[in-house]
Amino acid sequence: MKNIDVGKKKDTERKATAIGRLFTTPEVIKLIKEGKTEKGDVITVSETVGMLGVKMVPQILPFCHPLLITNIEFETTLFDEGIIEVKGTVKNVGKTGVEIEAITGVTFALLNMYDMIKRVDRWVSMGDIKLMEKSGGKSGHVKRDYEYEGIVLQVAKSEKRGLKEKREEINLIKGSGVEGDVHAGTEREVSIFPIECMKNVPEKIRKTINPFDMTENIMIMGIPPFLLKEGKKLRIGKAEILITEIGKEKFVNAGKPYIVSREGRFGKVITGGKVRIGDRVILP
Repeated sequence: MKNIDVGKKKDTERKATAIGRLFTTPEVIKLIKEGKTEKGDVITVSETVGMLGVKMVPQILPFCHPLLITNIEFETTLFDEGIIEVKGTVKNVGKTGVEIEAITGVTFALLNMYDMIKRVDRWVSMGDIKLMEKSGGKSGHVKRDYEYEGIVLQVAKSEKRGLKEKREEINLIKGSGVEGDVHAGTEREVSIFPIECMKNVPEKIRKTINPFDMTENIMIMGIPPFLLKEGKKLRIGKAEILITEIGKEKFVNAGKPYIVSREGRFGKVITGGKVRIGDRVILP
């Protein structure tokens, strides 16, 4: 066991940002928004606990040096789907960075949230804790290239409305959409369906639907749907798509059973390129 001697290192301004998520239920999110949780203000208390966690790092991790922390900031986002995202940023001036402090702060905040809501959600869980960005020191500025990576399962296009014809590849044209598709040149240039959304379909409807009978251009897997919000960008090969709209309505027990109408993502092509089955899908 050996500690690292940092005495000869130069003092520099350092910064680190980490994120983490709590996975609960839509009902719990509603309680938090309405301020009806039994133990009080979940967000304010948990962010305060996160600050304490940052300052406690040298006491719980033996190889971490005591640091002069100059600033701590937390940003908590509630997703109606039942997810809480905590982003923590820590700054200091010193001889070693604050990556561990940022990660610990986020973890403490999530743990406190867990404690405050476990009475109403027995199976609440936490995860996705990771460093997103750091700066200062010898390595300088380092930023994670992307948070999630998925894969293209299917691509399709059609000159008529309704089910689309499956293809090996499609060509996305900037400012237009899918070459040869009925929706090219419209406001909804390209449509995307995350296969994970099938779990939102009522069982009665799910039995009547084959998700691979496509009414959308691109079917993907691997990126959590709650992150595929309006304003987000996806990279697929050389192509880049800006999500501009989420499906028209939620699944219902009757009516038009087209998946894209409820859970599909519509977007604009901001960088053209070919999209093929098996391509990586990157969420920056």
